[in-house]
Parts: sequence; structure tokens; C-alpha cells
Amino acid sequence: MKRSIATGLSVVTAMAFLGSTAKVAQASFGNFMLGVGAATGTSAVINANRRANEANQRAAEAERQQTVSAEEEFFRGLQDALNGLPYDNFRATLDYDQGFQEGVRRLQGSVAEDKAI
Repeated sequence: MKRSIATGLSVVTAMAFLGSTAKVAQASFGNFMLGVGAATGTSAVINANRRANEANQRAAEAERQQTVSAEEEFFRGLQDALNGLPYDNFRATLDYDQGFQEGVRRLQGSVAEDKAI
């Protein structure tokens, strides 16, 4: 609270000093308040966007931690390998390992077939 009062008094003092000495760049109080309003609105938009982004990240992390079936883990590993994605077995399941290895095997098989043609 003390800091905001000191800042406010500093701004008022600076405006009073500049108002009496520099007439060239003098703006009306209405223009000043318009700038304050625009800054406040921009800040509100930025903070709302940040909060929404954090909520989306929490939801995505919660989704990652859900339990899934063995078939889904196998398929996720298979798709990661076939799409060239990095190994990402964050649940540490054997099914993901097997799916990823199967995807790598299929990719190597298709490369060998391409070379034979």
C-alpha cells in the first residue's frame, strides 16, 4: 500500500512539474486517463490469457496421467515410432515399449522393401 501511494504521489508530482515547465508535450487529463484505461485493459487481457493457458496445461497434464488400456499404450507407442516422434514412455509401461519397437520394426521393413525395388 505504501509503495502505491508513493508511486502515485511521484506521478502527480512529476505531472505538476512537467505541466508548469514543458508546454510543448502537454496532454489533457482525459488523454492521460485514456492511456491508463488502455493499459489496464491490456493488462486484464494478458492476465486472462495467462490464466487460461495455465488451466489448459493443467488439464493436459491430468490427461497424460490418466490410466489407459494396454491396447491404447501399445497403439500410442506404435504411432510415435511410425510418425518419427521421440520415445516418450512417461507411464513406464511394457505395452508402450512393445508398440514402439513394433513401429521401428515396421519402418525398417518398409525401408528395406524400398531399397529392394
